[in-house]
Amino acid sequence: MNINFAPVDESFIKRSVECGLYSNANELVRDAVRRLRESEERHVELLAALQLGEDDIAQGRTKTYSKGLMQAVRERAAGRAASGEKPKSDATP
Repeated sequence: MNINFAPVDESFIKRSVECGLYSNANELVRDAVRRLRESEERHVELLAALQLGEDDIAQGRTKTYSKGLMQAVRERAAGRAASGEKPKSDATP
């Protein structure tokens, strides 16, 4: 595969390699593509989570925000942490 870059991008790539951020241009491009792919994957996951929330709202599965609700959430989280329960994978970065 051969890729042509605009002069401003080519200069950026060369500076990034020269200052030691990457060992060569290929490494920089691979890293950029990996980051773009991961960003798109997170975007898809976010859209799916938003759809779940929209579906819950449409079905009336909601709770009114209040200080009491937030306190209950904190207490439940603290209890789970104290018991050694690990957070669900979708609740952690």
